[in-house]
This record gives sequence, structure tokens and C-alpha cells, in this order.
Amino acid sequence: MQTLIFNTTEKTIKVQEGGNVLFDLENITTVKPLDGYYEVMQRVDSDTAPSGYSAIPVLRLPICATIMRIIK
Repeated sequence: MQTLIFNTTEKTIKVQEGGNVLFDLENITTVKPLDGYYEVMQRVDSDTAPSGYSAIPVLRLPICATIMRIIK
């Protein structure tokens, strides 16, 4: 089982499994449940973003294998 820690104030996530950090990302706009997954959206610079997008999906984690902890 993996743990997704979403800090809503700092806009960061950390994904841990068994004490190991698997992912550590910044500029996270939202984490939303979508079709059995938590989809992590990350803010992108306007220069590198696809036309019309300010955030893109960067990670999907299966809900059935993930505990999400939300902190402020």
C-alpha cells in the first residue's frame, strides 16, 4: 500500500511506500479521483504548456492501492 501526502498550502505531493519516497513533486494544483485513479495535476509554465493549459496530468495512482492524506 502506498501513501499519497498532498500539502494543499505548499502545493506539493509526496508518495511513499514502505518508508521509501517514490515521488516528490511541487506546483501541484489538484489531486482528483478519476476512473479508479488519483490523477495528479501539475502547474506548468505558459512557455512549455500545451495551448490553453495551465496544468497537466503528471501522475496517476490506483485508488485501490493508495491512501491519500491531505494536510494544510
